Amino acid sequence: MGENKTIVKNSAILYIRLLITSVIGLYASRIILLELGADDFGLYAVVGGIVSMLNVLNTTMIATSNRYLAVEIGRNDRESINKTFNTLMVVHLIFGLVLILFLEILGVWYIKNYLNVDPNKISDALFVLHFSGFAAVIGTVIVPFQGLITSYEKFNVRATIEILQSALNLLAVSVLMFHINDKLKVYAFYVFSIQLVIALIYIVYSKKYFRDLVKWKFNTNKSDYKGVSKFFGWQMVYIIGSVGTRQGSTLIMNVFFGTVLNAAFGIASKVNEFIFSFVKNLNQAALPQIMKSYSSGNQDRSLLLIYKLSKFTFFIMLIPAVPIMLSIDMILELWLKDVPAYTAIFVLLRVIHGLISCLESGFDATIDATGRIKKTKFFFAGLFLLVLPIIYLLYQFGFPPYIVTIVYIIAEIVFLLFQTSILTKLTKFKPSEYISLTILPVIYVSILIAPQYALRLFFGDGVVDFLFISIISVMLTVLSIYFAGLNRAEKLVIREQVANMLSITKKRLKRP
Repeated sequence: MGENKTIVKNSAILYIRLLITSVIGLYASRIILLELGADDFGLYAVVGGIVSMLNVLNTTMIATSNRYLAVEIGRNDRESINKTFNTLMVVHLIFGLVLILFLEILGVWYIKNYLNVDPNKISDALFVLHFSGFAAVIGTVIVPFQGLITSYEKFNVRATIEILQSALNLLAVSVLMFHINDKLKVYAFYVFSIQLVIALIYIVYSKKYFRDLVKWKFNTNKSDYKGVSKFFGWQMVYIIGSVGTRQGSTLIMNVFFGTVLNAAFGIASKVNEFIFSFVKNLNQAALPQIMKSYSSGNQDRSLLLIYKLSKFTFFIMLIPAVPIMLSIDMILELWLKDVPAYTAIFVLLRVIHGLISCLESGFDATIDATGRIKKTKFFFAGLFLLVLPIIYLLYQFGFPPYIVTIVYIIAEIVFLLFQTSILTKLTKFKPSEYISLTILPVIYVSILIAPQYALRLFFGDGVVDFLFISIISVMLTVLSIYFAGLNRAEKLVIREQVANMLSITKKRLKRP
């Protein structure tokens, strides 16, 4: 129970971080656009985008580091943790060197020969490339330190550092108003400097609290590097499949329907990312315990966590998703004014896709913990890359633009079924338990919330109507989850937590 409370506490910390960094990020985006202007902001987005695309590899490195460190921590062998940390450091240093060489050779060549920009801005673009590249390398090198803090579930530390980074970014864009010339270069330098400061904080913290774990000692065992590299390679296949499908779909859609439909699809993806950000916090808080429980031999707890995690992530995403789906047309009108065609249906289908993906929360972490990831990563990449020729053919036959999201949903369901099959072979995972503990509660709640769509008949399209619908919808959804989605033990925990909160509140109110 204590470990479960840790997940709840860490989730709360991550939610607070999400709220603060989102507000700061939105305000900072507004200021940077005003200070740089549309042209320089666009230039920074394009050149920074080159680095971001290459930095997708960094996502793979993070997953690899978190997996290896969490597994070793679960085994509770500090010497082995130190050995793994140093192995990961070597791999990340090599990757950082390759990344900077790639940027300095191919990146410079691209900017000088193909970047569609005013010739007078080439020097600015190169400056941005250099310092964005340096920032990316620093971000790569500190991944093992971040992985160590994450695997030990020091989410309060991670949250504090990330909030500090957001605050420094806001300070950097605010200071731009005091610069008259070369604002783009100044901003690129500030971003690099902030990344350097954040990296030093991670390193200093780790050396103070994990001194024996981060002590440098070169690992000469080639098989360790081979194991990490192999795991990294299959994670790369997974990432390539994901990114390739997303970018390929965008290009195919552009061929058939033009940039307007690309905008609609992009907006839908943004809405889905916003809703899914609520889910990511619970996933981040639970995944280290899933891996550590598995590696320590407590496979039953690891599986129980993924049954519950899949259910709760679905419910958490459902709470903001339902009011958004009920009022999507009005939300888009208020937000965008000029709404591209098909945006609303894209949003609805993307949200459904996101809800289905919630049902496999924790699956990847458990499979990763076994180390036997080849089949899963290969199947995912092959399945979703197959989406590209399918949607091309469907568009050729005259299907509507949103068919791409329907194909995505079908592919996600197929992948969910495949993962349950793999988990059954690799672990003690029981489909019958997954159905009874996760799928059935989700179905019951989904049936109960369906009548909410009748709310649209009683309200108009104004802001006040939206607020009323949202409040009523959230209340009805929460009640549906409580009565139809939770078991007796889960309801008892909630009642105890509410009672404790009320008791604390009463005591504070009685104080003179």
